Amino acid sequence: MRGRHTPRTRVAAPGLVEKNASSTPTISKKVRPEAEGLPPRSPYADKPRRNERPDQSDRRSDRPAFAGKSDDQSETGGRGRSSGRAGYSERDRSVRPPRDADTAPERKPAYAQSSQEGRRIRPAVEPPTTPLNPRRREISESTREAARPSYGGERGERGAISAYDRLGQNKSATQPRGGARTPAGRVQGYQFFASCPRGLEEELCKELHDLGATDIVPASGGVGFISDMPTGWKINLWSRLAIRVLWRVGEGHYKKEEDLYQAAVALDWPSWFDVSRTIAVTTVGKNSPLPSLNFVSLRIKDAICDVFRAATGERPSVDTRKPDIPLTLFLSSDRYTLYLDLSGEPLNRRGYRVQPSGAPLNENLAAGMLMLSGWTPGTPLYDPMMGGGTILLEAAMMSLNIAPGLRRHFAFENLKTFDRIEWLRLHKDAEAAVLEREPLPIFGSDIDPAMVRAAGLNLRAAGLFDCVRLMEADFLNVDPPTETGYIVSNPPYGVRMGSEEDLGPFYKEIGDNLKQHFPGWTVFLLSADPELPKRIGLQTTRRIPLFNGPLECRLVEYRLVAGSNRKP
Repeated sequence: MRGRHTPRTRVAAPGLVEKNASSTPTISKKVRPEAEGLPPRSPYADKPRRNERPDQSDRRSDRPAFAGKSDDQSETGGRGRSSGRAGYSERDRSVRPPRDADTAPERKPAYAQSSQEGRRIRPAVEPPTTPLNPRRREISESTREAARPSYGGERGERGAISAYDRLGQNKSATQPRGGARTPAGRVQGYQFFASCPRGLEEELCKELHDLGATDIVPASGGVGFISDMPTGWKINLWSRLAIRVLWRVGEGHYKKEEDLYQAAVALDWPSWFDVSRTIAVTTVGKNSPLPSLNFVSLRIKDAICDVFRAATGERPSVDTRKPDIPLTLFLSSDRYTLYLDLSGEPLNRRGYRVQPSGAPLNENLAAGMLMLSGWTPGTPLYDPMMGGGTILLEAAMMSLNIAPGLRRHFAFENLKTFDRIEWLRLHKDAEAAVLEREPLPIFGSDIDPAMVRAAGLNLRAAGLFDCVRLMEADFLNVDPPTETGYIVSNPPYGVRMGSEEDLGPFYKEIGDNLKQHFPGWTVFLLSADPELPKRIGLQTTRRIPLFNGPLECRLVEYRLVAGSNRKP
């Protein structure tokens, strides 16, 4: 369980994830010095049971801190002392001497290295001496700026958003090409709907505006907008908040299944995709009077196959698991909207999560938490209960301006409207906009070594292993990595991990630790339990409603200042 069990011992060196030529990161092990004259103890003898916290008297007073490379690493370039064996480096096995009970523990500043005579202190974040790809220096800044969406504060400084209802003016019940038209019939743009986690609609509006969309209007769980087709592809490539981008191809009123069948038969499906492509229809209803949504999906599929059979003599096949052309039908009490799904797999599947955690955070929600917090690239960020490292990964991708869709394919590539030359241009512009990889002020820790390993594997899969610092540590016993910064984290809140009885004291200890050791930091914690944040005992400055899947949550903000900030 993340961030909840306290290790029995602490060592001077931090538990950074080490690496070597192997492709699998491992975790540096903490070493417990054996008592003199006693037989060695089992490595699991002192391991607390699940949901059991040890007494406070057992907690070591010394607190681990993030550290840079040691002096022994200066010559070898590794992250630890060389063991002479193939594989990852070993950690410094020294431990701090015991202290008297009345003596205040000496606190080691984060990312500091003990200065010894004749040795050089290495900075915490040192950029690489040579670029990873020197050819990228030849790309003009104008090209980079054209491909780079902004994520600063300027996003909210724009005019009012047009009403989405005006898109329906001068339109027929069904639109064969899905575009908004003038009375003369000229296509101005295609109508799209981008879905997102509930609570992030406003942030998605800002993101779509930066990416070139127009006529943007938020709705519950998504945003409607108008753009040309290449801009729709660009949004799939660049959006960090959207789950899917849907192209509206038909809408109107209905009373029974036959009305939906006739509306689908009236559309020119062969002009959009070839008969060799596989299809699948998903129907979502809200207050629909129809008894079976599965039967509605079957009727839409029959209509598409009948149109192809009449035009070509053949019909497309159905693949419900991974279709080439996914379609979505939304039904209200009396209206329908039919979409072609341009994304295919959900956009939160970036392609880097190779080792999931026990309660993974959705990538779209993690990116939204960072945007709502006001964190900007270059500002120190720390996730003390990182799990699989989703928040750290999203922050690193934002810092290096990496488009989240660079490593995947999309369903729009199977449509006849797809222009490969234009898509290659968008893709190359996104590749050119990526900044050089270097160590970033982004830090993560977790008490569970399995989670530290999972985060290391995911960072390596994303090519960001050297950009983020990881440590195996209990948040309640760790120093801040920098003097000020942002904490954005998803602690356990008793739904899928932990128990409510045990989490109450744990949240109180979180508040004590923040008050004593993190002055000057801004903290954002996500919780689905409205009572647990109150146990922290600090004054909240904001409570932002969000949905983690079906769970209604609150993103709670605490601004920590020196001195007492605890509520009476």
